[in-house]
Amino acid sequence: MKIAIVCTMLNGFGRKGFYNSQEIGLGRAIAAHGHTVTIYKGVRMEETAETLSMGEGVTIQYIPMRRFGPHGYLKTSLLDPTLDAMLCFSDQQQFIPHIEAYCRRHGIVFVPYVGTAHSLHSGLRARVMDFLFSIGTLRLYHRMPVLAKTTAAREELLKLGAKDVRVANVGLDATELNHDYLNADRAQLKTSYGFEPDDVIICNVARLDPEKRPLELVELFDRVKEQRKFRLLIIGEGVMRPQLDEKIAALSLQDRVKVIPRVPYEKMWEIYTMSDYYLNLNRGEIFGMAVMEAVFYCCSVAASDALGPRTTLSGMKGHKLCPTDQDIESWLTAPSPAEADLLESSAKMIRDFSWNRCAEAFLAIAAPEKAAAAPRTGIPA
Repeated sequence: MKIAIVCTMLNGFGRKGFYNSQEIGLGRAIAAHGHTVTIYKGVRMEETAETLSMGEGVTIQYIPMRRFGPHGYLKTSLLDPTLDAMLCFSDQQQFIPHIEAYCRRHGIVFVPYVGTAHSLHSGLRARVMDFLFSIGTLRLYHRMPVLAKTTAAREELLKLGAKDVRVANVGLDATELNHDYLNADRAQLKTSYGFEPDDVIICNVARLDPEKRPLELVELFDRVKEQRKFRLLIIGEGVMRPQLDEKIAALSLQDRVKVIPRVPYEKMWEIYTMSDYYLNLNRGEIFGMAVMEAVFYCCSVAASDALGPRTTLSGMKGHKLCPTDQDIESWLTAPSPAEADLLESSAKMIRDFSWNRCAEAFLAIAAPEKAAAAPRTGIPA
């Protein structure tokens, strides 16, 4: 079959060269079942249109899109009318209905993939976005099968009136991971990033936006910094960078906190491998690819109790789901997790969170008779 994956989100999701891309990982898994996959990925208007072959039957088109906030508008004239099926990373995206209408006109099976059905912001903006969603995209979910990234997202969609919602967890793209990370010299990696070999590094990888709570992260670090030889490494950029710099200066933490705006994805394994702890303070985290990657690289995760970490950290030894920031502090100041526990969780992560399961759930909707008979081409399960 000819299959499309569409992602119109323009909020940094899947930013080229800086993430373990969900759409590419899923595309590879679908292609492994014998299908041809084209990914239509929205980028901001100031970026360049580009088409890349990812190999293994997967092509990605980066398409500059007009936008309303993080909601990108895809011109359907750019889509292939001979497609058989389409999976769309949709969530609350406002312009999804016109893509679904195009699919309906051309006999293309349309399957939405949803991580959240509510605005992640607060106040008037959230109320407006939730209302627009309720009179537009949500209505699509009422009349077709929907894939949800988590059980919590499924329950939310069912409460909002969706009838057929199936859970298909996000996965890690194993081809993008460094499977030789255990042989790396952690002391040398620390030195290369300006740390001492005996520093205990706490890292965080996220956009510097309010929901990610970067200021609270620095305050938490300030409270625990004397307990061990802690250093904080923040990877990210965003609207809160000036406030973050001010907070670091106000607490006189310039010598203990390092902020790096961007790290190319091929280097991200170094960050996780040299770090001792990974913190995620986002209380509205939909899934958290960085959480999954940190677990894979044996970096102990302490995460706020949100939808995504609640799923990915379940049963993961050496990691902690934390109802409060005080619980995170307790985890950091307790004895370090056992290496054996971290290794066990690493193996569990790559085993239990693979894109193949999501691909199979999509194909069961898109073409159930073909899904059972489709050949496999060797992508790891």
